[in-house]
Amino acid sequence: SSPASAIYSVSAKTTWTMRSVKQANVSSHITENKGAHMSTGPIEVLVLGFPGNQFSGEILPELANLVDSGQIAILDLEFVAKTVDGDVVTLEAADMEEGGWAELTVVPDGDYVDNDDFQDVADMLEPGNSAAVLVFEHLWAKNLVSALAGAGGVLLFNARIPASEALD
Repeated sequence: SSPASAIYSVSAKTTWTMRSVKQANVSSHITENKGAHMSTGPIEVLVLGFPGNQFSGEILPELANLVDSGQIAILDLEFVAKTVDGDVVTLEAADMEEGGWAELTVVPDGDYVDNDDFQDVADMLEPGNSAAVLVFEHLWAKNLVSALAGAGGVLLFNARIPASEALD
């Protein structure tokens, strides 16, 4: 049994994708609704699990470093917890006044994560566990995206191998 099986339901949807990100034209959403950020880099969604609802905030400085160094732009950051009784609690980072979470997002109230997405994440969690849903743009890849388009190229395949699996 893997450590993840203690956090997540093994019967949860393994093909979960964020409908709100897939269906949105991310560039126009950002440009038209917020005007502050033009997106041209790849957008990624991570769901990070925290066993026992023990989220301590230790990832905040690392996320801030990635944002400050211009490597990523955080478009949305949400938290989902499932109580031991099975109730689902959600919280948007943009609404968190303490700890510096709200300042991380480029698009306040980005709304890339919708209620169906929250439910999909909650379905992954065993009671008494929580997760963060992080939607971010890879700013470091903007020039590569432009160069690829300028050369008439197209992305044929993209895959991400989690560090835990790459080390095996």
